[in-house]
Amino acid sequence: MSEKHTLSLEPRAVLGKKVRRLRRSGVLPATVYGKGVDPIAVQVDARSFNTVYRRAGRTSLVELHIAGRQPLAAFIHALQRHPVTRDIIHVDFRAVDLTRAVEVAVPLHIEGESPLVESGEAVLNQVLNAVEIQALPANIPAYIAVNISGLDAFDKSIHVRDLTLPPGVTLVTPGDELVVSLAHVRAAEEEEAAAEAETAEPELVRERREPKEEEE
Repeated sequence: MSEKHTLSLEPRAVLGKKVRRLRRSGVLPATVYGKGVDPIAVQVDARSFNTVYRRAGRTSLVELHIAGRQPLAAFIHALQRHPVTRDIIHVDFRAVDLTRAVEVAVPLHIEGESPLVESGEAVLNQVLNAVEIQALPANIPAYIAVNISGLDAFDKSIHVRDLTLPPGVTLVTPGDELVVSLAHVRAAEEEEAAAEAETAEPELVRERREPKEEEE
């Protein structure tokens, strides 16, 4: 049985630029929304949220307890971070109907060991880090395992269609998409050396502005 995650939220009366005071006192501004749920401005203890987020991520349900309301099942849908410190400064919770299937991206976890990788003859080439699935909210797995112990030859690979899914979960990502394959060590080293030799252009960093309500 999956771990149950709960968070206590309070209705938020502080809006606009005044939310800076909340953050300084260790409180995160947040919004709860979803189909059939009017957007609710709330606030949550930052430390409590961080603890739940580390365990639940974005694919596990969180039961939200908001004063004066019935508990809501929701996902941590989006985070806004400070462009410099990368601290979380706002959270969006997506409330869901437990009786309706939803589509979400679920991370892939590599398990096992390829004999060729273990012997140093090959390196693992992971193409996909997540897949889109459809399931009832309560059936969404925290991750999908990818066992690579069967990759004992260079002509072997794992595609989306080869993944083992939990009951009640169907794939949305096309089955012919490649998940992992093997590459010869020498070829991988040459490719890496060529990439390092290229002069990298400076990365353009765009600051993500918060919605007007939550501006610093």
